[in-house]
Amino acid sequence: MRQMQIGKHSRKVVELRKAIRQGTLTSEGLLAVEGPILIEEAQRSGIEIVDIFRRSGAVMPAVEPNTLLDVPADVFRTIQDTEHSQGVLATVRPRRYTPGDVFSHSPQLVVVLGRLQDPGNVGTILRVGESFGATGCIALRGTVSFHNSKVVRASTGSVFRFPHTGPEGLAETAQALRARNIALVGTSPAAKITIEEWDWRKPTAIFIGNEGQGLSSEELGHCDTVLRIPHKTTVESLNSAIAAAVILYVASRRRGNTPLLEKENVTRFPKIADYDRGAENR
Repeated sequence: MRQMQIGKHSRKVVELRKAIRQGTLTSEGLLAVEGPILIEEAQRSGIEIVDIFRRSGAVMPAVEPNTLLDVPADVFRTIQDTEHSQGVLATVRPRRYTPGDVFSHSPQLVVVLGRLQDPGNVGTILRVGESFGATGCIALRGTVSFHNSKVVRASTGSVFRFPHTGPEGLAETAQALRARNIALVGTSPAAKITIEEWDWRKPTAIFIGNEGQGLSSEELGHCDTVLRIPHKTTVESLNSAIAAAVILYVASRRRGNTPLLEKENVTRFPKIADYDRGAENR
């Protein structure tokens, strides 16, 4: 591992600052990752750690970068993306996923993001998708970049492992899904069929709509069916990441991936009748 000191005029600092502000990769195709836990998660996921940018006096994470770059505190403040940074940033070489990776496992369960703007939602959906056995994620044009630093943090490492592509066109995505006999499923509070009635064992792509507008009429027009998440009518709709979590959990259960109650490490709560008996004995 090489080690050197750099200043504010360093090309690497300028490149990193630009990538973080624009939510893109660097010109060398590297992804910015901030914080020791996420950097260590990248290495555990088999991702190459290219450079570590360490603020003077900060603790080095337990990783093996190609180069360690010591940065003065005042310069580090110009590249950090969190208010209370722990003083370490890395550039890593992410996997470059293709649509083929998203479709590689069968039966497919693909999450399609329709113009989502909140990076926290997008990152959380990546995490949820990996957790509940989805096979990949496709972002339509207008969705926040997967390389946005807040997306990376919200994914808590799933961005390093869970296949994802985009931005892609709506028509092209619909055509690619249909060519593989994958059903296109939208969501709407007004739909008659619930997510519990759909056969999640067959190849399915679930469309998650924009936070404020939901799925557009054009996006709904490409769907083979539209499903509803059952919930109280006093609530108009669910947050997009929460909706994705509910849907993918149901899909995972139907596919036999997520037992409802594990025999180990399960807290079994008392029934209402148990509380009633306890009250009678007081």
